[in-house]
Amino acid sequence: MTVTVSDVKEVAKELSDRFSAFEQKHTERYDVIEKELTPMLLERNRPAGGGGGFGGAGSLDGKSALRAYITKGDDSQLQKLQSKSMQTGIGEDGGFAVPVYLDKEVENLEKAASALVRLARTVEAEGSVYKKIVNLGGSASGWAGETDARPETATPKIASVDIAIGELFANPKLTQRMVDDVMFDAEAYISGEIANEFSSQMATALFNGDGVNKPKGVLTYTITAEKDGARAFGTLQAVKTAAANAITFDDIKALKSSLNAQYRPGAAFVMNSETALALSLIKDLNGAYVWTSSTTEGQPDLLLGSPVEIDENAPDIATGAYPVLFGNFDRGYTIARRFGVRLLRDPYSSKPFINFYTTARVGGAVVNSDCIKLLEVK
Repeated sequence: MTVTVSDVKEVAKELSDRFSAFEQKHTERYDVIEKELTPMLLERNRPAGGGGGFGGAGSLDGKSALRAYITKGDDSQLQKLQSKSMQTGIGEDGGFAVPVYLDKEVENLEKAASALVRLARTVEAEGSVYKKIVNLGGSASGWAGETDARPETATPKIASVDIAIGELFANPKLTQRMVDDVMFDAEAYISGEIANEFSSQMATALFNGDGVNKPKGVLTYTITAEKDGARAFGTLQAVKTAAANAITFDDIKALKSSLNAQYRPGAAFVMNSETALALSLIKDLNGAYVWTSSTTEGQPDLLLGSPVEIDENAPDIATGAYPVLFGNFDRGYTIARRFGVRLLRDPYSSKPFINFYTTARVGGAVVNSDCIKLLEVK
């Protein structure tokens, strides 16, 4: 058989076409894999976020390390992860900083359980007390001509709000048999118990906490009928309803107008579900409902144009109660956190149980009492 130059060129062209097709096919597959893999790698290698944990939210390394520690007491992976994220292996009170994904689970449940957690400002504290400096005003000013003298003005009044950092703790426990049972997800159980306990405690404290080793609740401050400028610093104003055991359209208007106009942008109503139901039935003088139900999932309802946040820790409508709050909580209330959630596995204290002692350092206080108003039921 005679092979001509033409035959060689034809075979070479066919091989070249086949290789081009092969290259294109696998390049497309590589592009797809790269698109799917890149976000995973970025998440896996992302440095620790807020809360002092390690491993990105949903991090497989973080989940694996926490599972090994909970089920077997193996802390080697936690030590390694915390070393990578420049975290100290053991906290001052013992235990390990939990992975960020668990910190986020606790944070998300706290926000779901508490409108005040959702609305208030959260800051990181560096010590056992977080100091917030507040300008109370008082500096003088005036008008002057081009050559007129400028007398010295008065010094502005400054106050300091000290937010003590308390320790929030949970101590769920499991038997060794439960931990050893491969069908029982010990890590998920412990994570859920911690998140539920912390969210419940925080939601309650932000309304009723006495400020001793916990946040100072909004309803524990001195409450008067005095307006802004007349009240002592750190006391809250309440607007009393016109009728006994009832809330009317005029009451809501009076509450909203009691908040200084500079604080109304970003302000919201806070109440429980029972109060929300009662207020949703209120009509204005023209017979129109003053409550606007949201048509978008995740967006709050509106009352007189301002968002309504539901918090079941708010009181019911009753004589002398404060069932409705209105204010700019981002400017009025500060939550201070130190470190993240820490976990200590203790298989010795209460055998045959294994305790999982968990702590978080947190405090909270009103920092601008002009920003929060209360509705008092007559």
